[in-house]
Amino acid sequence: MTMKHAKNALSALLLGGALGTAGLAQATDLNLVFLANEEDQEYDAALVFKNYVESRTGGEVNVNIFVGAQLCGSANECFEAMQAGIVDLFTATAGGVAAIYPPIQGLDIPYAFPDDRAAMTMLTDPDFTGFLRDEILEASNDSIRLMAMTQTGGWRNIVNGEREIRTPADAEGLRFRTIESQIQQIMVREMGASPTPLPWLEVYTGLQTGVVDGTLNSISDITNMNFQEVIQYMTLDNHAYMSSMWLMGNQKFQSLTPEQQRVVADGAAMMATVQFGIQPRKELEAYRLWREAGGELYTPTEEEMAEFRALAEPIRDWYLESFGDQGERFMSEFEDARERAQTRIDADRASVLQ
Repeated sequence: MTMKHAKNALSALLLGGALGTAGLAQATDLNLVFLANEEDQEYDAALVFKNYVESRTGGEVNVNIFVGAQLCGSANECFEAMQAGIVDLFTATAGGVAAIYPPIQGLDIPYAFPDDRAAMTMLTDPDFTGFLRDEILEASNDSIRLMAMTQTGGWRNIVNGEREIRTPADAEGLRFRTIESQIQQIMVREMGASPTPLPWLEVYTGLQTGVVDGTLNSISDITNMNFQEVIQYMTLDNHAYMSSMWLMGNQKFQSLTPEQQRVVADGAAMMATVQFGIQPRKELEAYRLWREAGGELYTPTEEEMAEFRALAEPIRDWYLESFGDQGERFMSEFEDARERAQTRIDADRASVLQ
């Protein structure tokens, strides 16, 4: 969608009434956009944010929710719309945010997040999120502010229609659909397989016709697109945690009163919490659909996981070489956050188990 189309869409919506409750005459409007659909956890999170902000500000701030490509159709377009004041809040993955802050791709280095609890603790770490907030503000010339970090879709796993994969060597010779990501493509090559970039809406046909043998996606992505109809082997290696960020136009944020800013910040934190919690619940249904279709699940042993984790070493080296000082700084902050998370988790676990 072009900026002209976005402006036309916004004008029409303002005349006809936005999705949700109408604001008061003097209310400040916040236009919230996410590019998924109402089945995704972003929608539930957006509804919670809308209710929280509107109720806590007594109607002084009104939240309009735009689902899909109504105001912008890609991360780049949405960032442009934020800088133009058309979009106020938008959620993007690390791949999307890389358009304005490339080192954020470090979040996608395979096996960087140890487990669910560590990932949630790391992505809500005040020091780490504060570091990223400053970096994104600087990279965007103070136009885009990180509000909260969360996840969208859970863990990416190795999925294919040819054979069970227990170690990286089992993937040799297979063709895996990848996104336009050097990190994902290097990982596939390190397994001896062939990366094949393919648009998301073409993946089902690609799997069905043999253009690709497999893909790297979460169970929710798989069943949302009915891939279980054409592939049957999933290896639960959890190589990438699908982190995402809620971002806000900084000019709009600064235009709010201090009290309104606090409410919006707290509402964004609630959105993140909702997304962390909803995904595991949605996965129950996704795994049910997978099994009903005859899909098989394999959980690697610790010895096999050591082989998978070794894939991260050349990717980390590539990352540090590619992003220089910025990459070194990001990786240092990320790994510090991981250590703090593990310390906190170990302490809490010890308290429970004593």
